[in-house]
Amino acid sequence: MRTRLQRFRLNVTPQRVLAVLFLLVLGYLVVVPLGVMLQETFVVHPLERFQIPGSMPGDFTLAHWERTFVSENAYAFFYRPLINTLIISLGLAFLALAIGGTLAWLVVRTDLPFKGLISNAAIIPYVMPSWTLALAWITLFKNERIGGTQGIFTALTGVSTPDWFAYGLFPITITLALHYFPFGFMLIGGALRNIDAQLEESAELLGAGRLTILRRVVVPLVLPAIFSTFLLTFSRGLGTFGTPAFLGGPVREFVLSTTLYANLIGQRPGIGYLVAFVMISLGVLVLYMDHRIIGTRRSFVTISGKGARAGLVALGRWRGPVAALVLTFIFGVIAVPIVALAVDTVMLRPGIYAWSNFSLHYWIGEASRAIGLGTGEPGILRNPQLMGALGNTMQLAITVALICGVLGMLIGYTVVRLRGTLISRLLDQLSFLPYLMPSIALGSIFLAMFAVARGPIPSLYGTFWLLVIACVVSYLPYAVKAGISAMMQVGPELEEAAIMAGASWWTRMRRVLFPVQKATYFSGMLLPFISVTRELSLLILLVTPATQLATTITLRYTDRGWYPYTNAMVLVLVTIVITSTVVSRRLMKTDLAKGLGG
Repeated sequence: MRTRLQRFRLNVTPQRVLAVLFLLVLGYLVVVPLGVMLQETFVVHPLERFQIPGSMPGDFTLAHWERTFVSENAYAFFYRPLINTLIISLGLAFLALAIGGTLAWLVVRTDLPFKGLISNAAIIPYVMPSWTLALAWITLFKNERIGGTQGIFTALTGVSTPDWFAYGLFPITITLALHYFPFGFMLIGGALRNIDAQLEESAELLGAGRLTILRRVVVPLVLPAIFSTFLLTFSRGLGTFGTPAFLGGPVREFVLSTTLYANLIGQRPGIGYLVAFVMISLGVLVLYMDHRIIGTRRSFVTISGKGARAGLVALGRWRGPVAALVLTFIFGVIAVPIVALAVDTVMLRPGIYAWSNFSLHYWIGEASRAIGLGTGEPGILRNPQLMGALGNTMQLAITVALICGVLGMLIGYTVVRLRGTLISRLLDQLSFLPYLMPSIALGSIFLAMFAVARGPIPSLYGTFWLLVIACVVSYLPYAVKAGISAMMQVGPELEEAAIMAGASWWTRMRRVLFPVQKATYFSGMLLPFISVTRELSLLILLVTPATQLATTITLRYTDRGWYPYTNAMVLVLVTIVITSTVVSRRLMKTDLAKGLGG
């Protein structure tokens, strides 16, 4: 009896207890909602009984599947949005790959000047909210036929932009590609920098020309990063909501994310959850392809001593013009949208770009229906509703960052200390599962799970804590990866020495493990903070008037055509996000562009 008790005590270590606890919690918050959401696609919901003759709420039905996939309206309601989604995702993936890969090659493998400036500036478009560029595009290129007022381009040139250029699939693809090209810049740039120059030198000694070396040596080594860039940006296109809503809504060009949103707010949850299930399936398929196709190509090994940096390609007389072109592009992607949004916020009457129309009413003006748009709304800095939404955003971002930081540290500790065991692999994969799900689809599964009371868990819809749970689960993969990375660098010897000194587990975490890798743990908190500040897709289905956020309220103002208020709020969010990023670099002494030639 004593032997069994002793074995039990030996097996009940802090990491095992944490592993079981986290598996139960993550299982309930990730796996169970998936099952609930799928179940909801076979159930008649209260308002759907009028659309399904002879049915009652709660009845089993296949009507949602039939209407989505085989009905007369299936093409308009599902297949057309699916095709639009795939067109946008493929387009942005190719464009982001081309832009990011070209910039990475110029910065890493050529003698391009201003590499540090370019490396740091190229990250900023991804840090900003994805729909910042969408709103800037509207401000610049909207036309009177659809936008109601002329954009800056038409005001300056007198040329009215065509409808397909102002709204729809083309601007959605362009703006998303300009937002996600930093993926390719970082991934491909890192791969290019890590190529051992001795491989290229050996090929050159064997008589290979520059193009042959590029085709037979460089490209195969960089190919995993190229595929990763393509698949990651493609998967992001599947679930993004803000940009398609802003640029596709005016011309009723739907994608899967906006179709999901329209069905859920239109009281057709069965069809909405089915669309979410399709989106999640596509996301899982893309990441499975990343693992199967790319994983088999990540086995290139350089068998040599310390590698050398590859020689830089001399641009010669093109060095100055290429640098000017790159800087102009970076300036255009960052500064032009921000300036365009700022200009729109100080024009009292939209579409009239004259000094006499200049006003700070949308920033600090008092409520009046006789000024500007006649909304009766005060400027955003004096607007209690908008400032309340901004306060909710900051409260949510700080709460989620703290929780993610702690959970990431604990899960990372558990995974590493139990490395090689089944429970460690399960915990690692389960914590990563939310990353596979498009954001708006992930939000919909929490809506399905917590919209009603289930057992001892009350309904959380309309509460602040539902937003916290959704954001923590969504951004936990980033914090966990940071925690695992930190713990992999800390050998067990330090903890064993603390155990021999009589330190408890809490003391070991507080006095030994956390101080050694606090910078990494802090980065696991910072990314969720920045992400929550600019999040729209994940939370658009979960907010209520009582829990309105700065991002979600911009959609409501945009629907009313109040673009100056929306643009002003976006500028505030961009300022917060960029400031947070800069401060984090100073505090953590880290640089996202490190290793890219900067």
